[in-house]
Amino acid sequence: MALSLMLASAASVQADTKILLNCFPPSKHAICQILGAWADSVEEATDGRVRVTIPAKSMAPPPEQMNSVRGGLFDASLVFNGFIANEVAGPMVAMNPFTGGASSLANSVALWRTYDEFFGDIDEYEGVKLLGLAVNPGANFYSMTDQPILSLSDATNRKMWALPGGTANILKANGGAVVSGPAAQMTEIIQRRVVDGFVGVAANSAKSFGVVDYAQSVTRTPRSIFTAVFSFFISDEKWAELSAEDQAAIMSVSGEAFAELAGTIFDAENQVALAEQDAGAIDVIMASDAFYAELQEAGKPVSAKWIGRVDNMGVDGAAMLRRYQDSVSALQ
Repeated sequence: MALSLMLASAASVQADTKILLNCFPPSKHAICQILGAWADSVEEATDGRVRVTIPAKSMAPPPEQMNSVRGGLFDASLVFNGFIANEVAGPMVAMNPFTGGASSLANSVALWRTYDEFFGDIDEYEGVKLLGLAVNPGANFYSMTDQPILSLSDATNRKMWALPGGTANILKANGGAVVSGPAAQMTEIIQRRVVDGFVGVAANSAKSFGVVDYAQSVTRTPRSIFTAVFSFFISDEKWAELSAEDQAAIMSVSGEAFAELAGTIFDAENQVALAEQDAGAIDVIMASDAFYAELQEAGKPVSAKWIGRVDNMGVDGAAMLRRYQDSVSALQ
């Protein structure tokens, strides 16, 4: 993986095709580990005919990954689906409230299978070839005050940071004040105490972005209010440069194989972060049945809106949502 994280140089061993793969978080983040491992597997699968290099630092802001690939700044990348929600609907099934479980592996494999079944004949990714989907472990509620979040009003009566999407919309719809944006920007906002709590990132992300130390408690739910989805893609132009043999070799380590890779790495990091929380880093609280029911009710309009959107695309949204939830349960 170390080779994959270096910039391409003139001294590099020549390959038939070189792919420049951008990673927007810092190089030690789980996402860069995932992409680095995938890069190594591509080189092995193609017997060295395809070499993937990852710049030492991101070449574009997190929301601009897809546009940058389309514009030719780099060949491939991964993006948080909240930033492309207006043009890509299918993978958002896994960002509906309380659909995903604690296991990224289960979430990611379930999403790839469900998306392939329901959207396999629909090309939502204009200008790029979809290589894989990944879903983070579930997110929970973090309180930065001595008052834990034990009800919906506890969350809406304070200013909260949340990732763009369903969680932010639920809080706003119920009167909450929300600061929303890329996870990479949450560190400064939380360290400056602009907010009094945060929600939308899994334990591993809360740890890697250095915000757990600013929380006094975390409230966990049986199924998470939010799981972040990431799309992994390569430009159509670069994909067309590859031989049919190399395309097949790359897809053999992509698709469901990429979901398994991403899920395994995400889960390993998340288990460490959860264990640290359980060991007393912060107070850990399990949501009451009443709070969980309250949150589920508040999340219904988000799911209904998504179902209506994909119904209009000719896809049975309710059936897709059930299939994803059932697949997650079966894989956990």
